[in-house]
This record gives sequence, C-alpha cells and structure tokens, in this order.
Amino acid sequence: MALAGQYAGLIAFAIFTCFPFVWALAVGLSTDPSNTWLFPRSFWPTEPGLMWFERVFTEMPFLKYLKNSTVMSFWTIVSVVVISVLAAYPLARLKFPGRNLIFVAIIATLMLPSEVNIIPNFITLKHLGLLDSYWGAIIPNFAGAFGIFLMKQAFEQIPQDLIDAARVDGATELQILWRVMVPVSAPSIAALSIFTLVNAWNDYLWPSIVITTRDKLPLAVGVFNDLTGPFAVSTSLVMAAIVLTVLPVLIFFAFTQRYFISGLDGAVK
Repeated sequence: MALAGQYAGLIAFAIFTCFPFVWALAVGLSTDPSNTWLFPRSFWPTEPGLMWFERVFTEMPFLKYLKNSTVMSFWTIVSVVVISVLAAYPLARLKFPGRNLIFVAIIATLMLPSEVNIIPNFITLKHLGLLDSYWGAIIPNFAGAFGIFLMKQAFEQIPQDLIDAARVDGATELQILWRVMVPVSAPSIAALSIFTLVNAWNDYLWPSIVITTRDKLPLAVGVFNDLTGPFAVSTSLVMAAIVLTVLPVLIFFAFTQRYFISGLDGAVK
C-alpha cells in the first residue's frame, strides 16, 4: 500500500512537472491556434504541422542565439567544474588553520540573493572593459558555493587509503587530485555539470544587463526580447520558441541522467 502511494505521488508530480512543456509542444504543433486556451483540447495538436517552428527560424536569429548560449554554457561549465574541484580538495582532504571557517563562509553565500552581486559585478566588469561580451556574462558565474559543497562531499567519500597509497608512491597533491580524486568523482562532476548547464542556459537577468548587442544575446534573453516585441501577438510562435529553447537541455539530461543520479547519491551519503 505504501509503495502504491509512493508511485501515485511520483506520477502526480511527473504530470504536474511535464504538463507546461506538453501544452507548449501541442500549441506549437497546432497550425490552427483556435483551441489554444481550451482545456483539455489544447493538449492535442489541431491540424499538426511545423509552421510555427519554421517561423521561429525565419523571423528571428534563433540559430545565433543558440550558438551564443552554447558557447557561454560550455565555458561556464568548464570554469565552474575546475574551480569547484580546486577549491573542494583542500577543504575536504587538507588540514590547515581556518578550514572550517572558510567552508562556512562559502556556504553562507548561498543565503544571499543573486541580485546583491549585480552592482559590484557590473562596476568591476566596466573597469575591466568586459561589458557587452561573452566573458562579461559568464565570469561572475565561474565560482559558486553549491559546486564547492557538492565536490567537497564527493571527495570526502573517497577512502583515505587510496590517497595514502598515492602519496607513498610519490604523487604530489595536484597529481592526487587529477589522477585519483577527479576520476573517482566523475559522477559528481557530471551532476555538477548538469546543474551548471541548466542554470547557465536559463540565465536571464545578468546577461540581459551586461549584454546590449543583439547578436551576442543568449537564447533566454534573445527569444524573450523578440517575443515581447513584434511577435508577442502570436501565442503559437511563443510556444514553439519555448519548446526549441528547452529541448537541448532536455536531450542533454536524457543522456546524462544516470550520472546525475549517481553523482547526487555519492554526494549526500
């Protein structure tokens, strides 16, 4: 009985989570938009076709936005993973004065809203001459408390005997990190990469502030700006653009979900 209740709860949660995407997909595939707001009729495409999806590519620089998001997300993932690994290893495995205080200070930043960083980051990037650039949009996201916490927990799960054996063989701390800790913690690194991708792909506020050139905008900002302009009157076009924006992340997650689950499992033991 308890198992049935758990499955019923999971099914209800899945329906609640998926229905906005299913609705957007159905509306985007409907060449006749007359049933858009008719529930539950709108959840089935009316006269299915790809007209709205084709218009997304022809009426806005969607591929340019896609390229920008891909480049920005890639470098954000690489930077977050490298910095999180380098910061987490000494906090997890090295003993030095103030280690716990430093970790508490890092975790405390999770309680601060991201908006408090906007003005300091904007002023800093202005003096560095990085406004209206890819780097200006992604540098403030290079380091985060969540990534350091996740990797610290993962490193603490690795047996000390493995590290001691590497030290006996003459390995330096950096060699232990990159040749022992990182390969063993690959699932956690994959989980961190997925989290970072989702956040970077959907980031809207900071890129919309720091980037002003249309050709440099990422998907989240470019599509929103275009759809609130001359295309705002077409709900079907909006839904088609939303589906195309979300689809790359869904595909990436579908192929990496086992790493995501195993990585989180290892990090919370």
